[in-house]
Amino acid sequence: MTSQGLRASSEGIRAAKTALTDKTLSQHKLAIALGITRQPVSKFFAGEPVSRSCFVQICQHLGLSWQKIAALPEDITSDASAKSQTNNRDLNILVQEIRQKRQDKIQDQCGTLQMMDIAQTIPLRDIYTPIYILETITSQRWLEIDDLLQEFNQKKLLGLEVASLYSKLMILGKPGTGKTIFLKYLALECNQGQFQPSYVAIFINLKDFAEDLKDNSDLSLLKYISQEFVSCGIEAESTQNVLTEGKGLIFLDGLDEVPTIDINQVNQEIRRFSQTYYKNRFVISCRIGAQKYKFPGFTEVEIADFDMQQADIFVKQWFVVVAKESKEDGESIGNLFLHQLNLPENKQLRELAIAPILLHLICLFFHTKSEFTFNVAKLYEQALNILLGRWDDVRGIYRQSITENFKLFNPKKLLAQIAAITFEQEDYFFEQEHIQSLIYQYLSQFNYYATDLELVNQQLHDSEKWLKIIEVEYGLLVQRSHGIYSFSHLALQEYLTAKNFVINYHEQSVNQLITHITEKRWQNIFLLTVSMLPNAEIMLQLMKQKIDNLVANDQKIQDFFLWLNQKSNSVATQYKAGAIRAFYLVCVGRVLEVCSQASNCPQQQVFGNSSSYGLERAILGNLAFNPELAIDEFLTSTFACAAELEFACHYILNDAIVFDYAHALNIAFDKALNLVIESQFKQFLHNLKKQLPNAQNHPHKFRKWWIEHGKFWSGKFRELLIQYRNICHDWQFSKQQIELIQQYYSANKLLINCLNVSRKITPAIREEIEGTLLLVISEIKS
Repeated sequence: MTSQGLRASSEGIRAAKTALTDKTLSQHKLAIALGITRQPVSKFFAGEPVSRSCFVQICQHLGLSWQKIAALPEDITSDASAKSQTNNRDLNILVQEIRQKRQDKIQDQCGTLQMMDIAQTIPLRDIYTPIYILETITSQRWLEIDDLLQEFNQKKLLGLEVASLYSKLMILGKPGTGKTIFLKYLALECNQGQFQPSYVAIFINLKDFAEDLKDNSDLSLLKYISQEFVSCGIEAESTQNVLTEGKGLIFLDGLDEVPTIDINQVNQEIRRFSQTYYKNRFVISCRIGAQKYKFPGFTEVEIADFDMQQADIFVKQWFVVVAKESKEDGESIGNLFLHQLNLPENKQLRELAIAPILLHLICLFFHTKSEFTFNVAKLYEQALNILLGRWDDVRGIYRQSITENFKLFNPKKLLAQIAAITFEQEDYFFEQEHIQSLIYQYLSQFNYYATDLELVNQQLHDSEKWLKIIEVEYGLLVQRSHGIYSFSHLALQEYLTAKNFVINYHEQSVNQLITHITEKRWQNIFLLTVSMLPNAEIMLQLMKQKIDNLVANDQKIQDFFLWLNQKSNSVATQYKAGAIRAFYLVCVGRVLEVCSQASNCPQQQVFGNSSSYGLERAILGNLAFNPELAIDEFLTSTFACAAELEFACHYILNDAIVFDYAHALNIAFDKALNLVIESQFKQFLHNLKKQLPNAQNHPHKFRKWWIEHGKFWSGKFRELLIQYRNICHDWQFSKQQIELIQQYYSANKLLINCLNVSRKITPAIREEIEGTLLLVISEIKS
């Protein structure tokens, strides 16, 4: 019966089917869970003979007695059980002996990590951040571009749980996502008895195996493992017993790093070995998209990008372990890093932080100054270099698919052209056919570089090959769904778009870029372009002309800027005139916001966050206290509070909320009164405030009074502000004019930010731009 295997009885089959249903399994899922093919499972439920080992595995997984399912006589089962227990005891002793002998070897192979641009090795456990696994491989989804634009979040599982769930696992991931680190961590956990403690960890670098295979064509995975075990003092017979009984936890790392010429042989060896020694547990790592061959019985999963919680863990560990800070100081610097990383202006850096290798790069840049004041374009260039091969070079990996001809065609220029075209078209996701046509369009320009015309023509027509190089080897284009691609990071698409303008810099291309000066999504392109140009003076001057022309033909807006200049000139201050004009422009914006709300219009932020005074701070930094500016700021805020109270009294039913607005008006009024020095103006304001009834005891009566008298009271307040301070005029701008002023303000702020990041600007050009900022067009011309 042993030679023929075991057969389930009719009653045994019924019991097994019941157990299968109770565990919500199918025959297919059961086969996957056991790491075997579907055939023995089908035979088991059909009552056909199955090998003893498979039969016992199936019964044990279903929680059934294999003897009862096979309907074996009691004396046979008791003898078999006793023999089995003895064998199991002997096997467990052997496994523990081998684990002990191999402990130092696994620690040596997996215990440390070589991080880029760090001289010392880093203890892996000290930097390891738990990874998560996507339930569905990204490129195998069937989503449309519209679906991808909807912030589609995939379900994630903890990596350790997934590794426990499947006995044969293929870990896929983009470059730098931590595939090797994860496999090494699992090996260490097994070594320490924290993960699969009854298995022997075996870690194999497939690139090293392929190199040894070249020197010895008779080499197999079994011989390779046996040789390694012998070096640990383990006999070949013991190695064979462990593998035959399925007690190996075998990690095969870096399948994508195997040279193309060797990959078929390595694949065949893995397939043969995993099928011969099918009882063992296997984990293979590979770059996503690099491997077309599917190993039988293996479940493929994909490593998820870092989320901010993982980034938090990684960063705090980084500043302790890599930067060699104390635990307290490292966590403190890590918290500072994370605080600055989460600021709105660092959104693009957060997009890079989803890849551990690029988060490491950001930490390196930050560590130099303990703040994000570094040249962002330089960081992007380094990130690009890492993905374009530097990380491979550091690890001695040569990818044969990246030919010298491809390098000759300059992949950076190719990517820059693709980025610029797709960004211009607002394409963040694109069909495979479209991206291949862009690659072909670029490569066709360079057919004169090669001597072998036949080879070149073949390459030019095989754009899919080049797409795969960019996707698999570089990881800069990612397949987000079946046949739909995007750049791996929007930040890199923006950087490459800017790089394309720098590469092809001339007045026509600058004018093309400047047409987008009022579009928010182009702001980073402007900043990056200016920061990379050796001399950006012409571009900055063209930007200034374009911005001034935005409002040149609107007479009401020109009259407003005439007042703005007159008011700013009336203030005695040491600050630049442009900064003072920006200050008063923001004050007006505050009033326009709340007045539009009080008029039952949709509230809009006229100049972004008006309390931030972004433009004048971009020119000068924080403004120090100035009495004249402070008086006007507090009076403007008080008038805005009155407008907010107007809205509350008419449109908010809750009297308690109305009281809050009335209380805010009183507080603002008192603060403003404390700053006013001119006695007659101060007395008029005091008298005006006395007209307000007490809102605390009778909020309903206050509401009624304000509805009847509030507009008249606000009008008197405005008259005083205009007469004594020349502020809070009723400009009566239309919605379109407000939007135009908003665009004008944002464009000027962008201009100053570009001025501040430019590499080489003469004092004369800087003075010209800052001196004519926010001026009426007639004064600029004069």
